[in-house]
Amino acid sequence: MKFPSYNHAELEEQILTFWRNKKIVEKLRERDSGNQKFYFLQGPPYTSGKVHLGTAWNMAMKDLVLRYKRMHGLDVWDRMGYDMHGLPTETKVMKKFELKDKEDILDFGLAKFMEECEKFCKEMMATMNDDFMKLGATLDFTDPYQPITQQFMEAEWWLIKKVYSKGRLYEGLRTMHWDAATQSSVAKHELEYKNIKDTSIFVKFKVDEKKYIIIWTTTPWTIPLNLAVMVNPELDYVDVLVGEETWIVAKSLVESIMEKAKVDDFTVVKEFKGTELEGIKYEHPLGIKEFLPQELQDNPKLFSILLTKEYCDDSAGTGLVHCAPGCGPEDYEVGHENGIPPFNCVNEAGLFENFGQFSGWKAKSDDVKFIQSINDTDALVAKESYRHDYPHGERSHEPVIFRTTKQWFFKVEDLKNEMIAANNDIKWVPHAAYNAFNSWLENLRDNSITKQRYWGTPVPIWQAKDGSVIVVESVAELEELSGQKVENMHIPHIDTIIIKK
Repeated sequence: MKFPSYNHAELEEQILTFWRNKKIVEKLRERDSGNQKFYFLQGPPYTSGKVHLGTAWNMAMKDLVLRYKRMHGLDVWDRMGYDMHGLPTETKVMKKFELKDKEDILDFGLAKFMEECEKFCKEMMATMNDDFMKLGATLDFTDPYQPITQQFMEAEWWLIKKVYSKGRLYEGLRTMHWDAATQSSVAKHELEYKNIKDTSIFVKFKVDEKKYIIIWTTTPWTIPLNLAVMVNPELDYVDVLVGEETWIVAKSLVESIMEKAKVDDFTVVKEFKGTELEGIKYEHPLGIKEFLPQELQDNPKLFSILLTKEYCDDSAGTGLVHCAPGCGPEDYEVGHENGIPPFNCVNEAGLFENFGQFSGWKAKSDDVKFIQSINDTDALVAKESYRHDYPHGERSHEPVIFRTTKQWFFKVEDLKNEMIAANNDIKWVPHAAYNAFNSWLENLRDNSITKQRYWGTPVPIWQAKDGSVIVVESVAELEELSGQKVENMHIPHIDTIIIKK
């Protein structure tokens, strides 16, 4: 017996035509109208390209659940939706027009760039709708929600104004993950970790004639931005005689430090607790003080030893931790507690600016150059290669750094316990989802709502030189306050709002 050949493209179109002509999906909805409701809002796929295997599988599994619910007579309310704002779209449009960075976007024309981003999103949405329907999905594709619409963005503006009215919106400095390749801050969930080979270094900071504290760091590029050194008050430290020099290190790490420094002849001459080191001043080996802001040069705790039990131990290194408040979250916390501001002279592209010989050097990428500069001052005690998991940008796949930036935040940390309690009252299926979300809540931090990119919902915040703030919740309110017409919500181009008395 000869079977007819299987032509999926031909059969697929025949089935879809049958569904359309017979209004199969519409009849399914009408049949169960008025019965017990079941609500489903699509967790949106991103319109950055055509449907891939993972997205198709995700859609098929969700549609399976909807079909099951309809078979049981439930009145299924469902709606398709898409994620459309953000860097993936910018990247695709930049590639199309051969734009390398944000400066190229401005030269291209911001309004034109926004139009191209919107066009790309809508074209991809139409393509993806078609692909999902070819898969046999029975969702409602007639009116997918779109974050790029005014209605959607105004809902976000309403939320921001609501948060502002409750005193939970603030602007602040925070040391955050920064992707120099995309010139933007990135959240933790936007990171991917790769196992890479790096170099850690042991550096000596001069306390007085022939006496040094020895620090250890895995980020050589941050040494020029060192402002303090952290010591654990409860650890045992020692003075070690090395030739004519005295090195201060943790007692438990003496042997490993000397081995790495290739020192065979040394003598421990004194033992003491970390508390005795508090406030001791040292000289920065690279002589960078003159490049710091004057208020930082005048800071009484600049280039001194600070105490912290939380961020300093003897699990590795020397027991004395280099502290650059502008280059790491732990450093930031210790600096903040001690009144040392998070200075960082690295620009959006990751390059040092107005910082003497280091101007133009790139954070992380130029680690070899930074290590050599330290070695040239005879401050390099040792270096060693090691492998570790290091964060990279999810979109750029390039290593990220920590960089101090000014962002707008939602204040939520003080609500953590309430949210954990509320989560305990929720039945999660599967239960593993509860564990994942509870872990996220337990590590909750104030959430930044701003990015340093163009294709996204603009924040509806206007700030005067005196620090006073105006937040709007709709285009109508913005037009009323500014006296200007908003043609495109993505680019209001309204710099001034005058309050009408």
